[in-house]
Amino acid sequence: MRHLAKPTPGKVRADLRPADHDALQRMHTVHPVWRGVGLARDVVAFPGRIILHAGPPVSPGSIAQPLANSAMMAILYEGWAQDVASAAAMLDRGDVQLLPAQDHRAMVPLAAVLSPNMAVQIVADSRASDNFVVSPLNGGMALAQRLGLCGRQVLSHLRWINGNLASTLEIIADRDVPLIDIADAALMDGDDCHSRTAAATSRLVQVLAPRLGGDTPERRFLDRASGFFLNLWMAAVKCIATAGEGDGSSVITALGGNGVEVGLKLGGRSEHWVVVPAMPPSGSLLPGYREDDRLGAIGDSALVDAMGFGAMTQVSLPAVGSASNGLGGLLPLRHASFARSRIHIGMPARGIIEQGDVPDIVLGILDRNGRGGRIGGGIYRPPLDLFMRALATLEPELT
Repeated sequence: MRHLAKPTPGKVRADLRPADHDALQRMHTVHPVWRGVGLARDVVAFPGRIILHAGPPVSPGSIAQPLANSAMMAILYEGWAQDVASAAAMLDRGDVQLLPAQDHRAMVPLAAVLSPNMAVQIVADSRASDNFVVSPLNGGMALAQRLGLCGRQVLSHLRWINGNLASTLEIIADRDVPLIDIADAALMDGDDCHSRTAAATSRLVQVLAPRLGGDTPERRFLDRASGFFLNLWMAAVKCIATAGEGDGSSVITALGGNGVEVGLKLGGRSEHWVVVPAMPPSGSLLPGYREDDRLGAIGDSALVDAMGFGAMTQVSLPAVGSASNGLGGLLPLRHASFARSRIHIGMPARGIIEQGDVPDIVLGILDRNGRGGRIGGGIYRPPLDLFMRALATLEPELT
């Protein structure tokens, strides 16, 4: 496979299909802002007892245990059941429907879920407010919902996040907060906007500080939650990706795992998931855990890397030296609004196939048994066949 030439911003590259070029140009006009906090059911349609999860649709009878745990916590939070056993029975009977968050203008990390009465952060394109995406509030570290744990303390923390913290943020997040400005500066401070978001979170807290108050539980939580920016940025990335939808577009507009399968959508087939079995990320584990304790890839944050952040900053940031690893063709165009970092954003599947290599995705590793939470972190590399089969839905001659 040939390596693609280094992109030149502002010019149509000869090796970039017009549909992909136009999709990237649309994406690069999106300016996501944090517009506030609200209840999920007031922003996203929840007809009946529905819970939104990461990745493609869950196949009946094959829900990963960490995701099942989070769904049970959501059922208890909503008051649909009074104990874990009853919540588990509801899941088994199909009394609660599990649907992909990315199909419903939402993004959730790892094994986290969204239910109707949970709080969401609303991120919208400041230039087209009908392009909006929501995400749950980041739960911090030990008891966060995304870890896929089940227990009284997890439920208590879930209620605090969606109660005290959400109420505070609803009051103080009363004006648009531009997110590209924060991400652009944070990239220059060493963040990758996925596995490293401490600088971005610090900048976000400083924006909120004049209205946040002094030594309060909410302020102390935000000062310790170095990953708080991530959920906002996941929603921002999805806003940008949504603009890549259109006829013939091979730009990746959805990517994520549910622990059992990993799914992908392209801009030209925005309603269609292409899926493969979810292999676990490769990486270091906490002491006491073995390779077969790893859950398959899970979380909507995979889209963050497919847009050029996370592990792909080794390719997308000119300051890092993208030409050195030969993957520059995966991210063909620089985003002009990232004036400091000059990052390249947006990944056409056609470029992946031509390059013959796949993006690196940095992901947390969860305990497949649903007891240990996050047991490590590493890199997930989706198989090339996933992109080839997705592209074949646009170009049947490839089959």
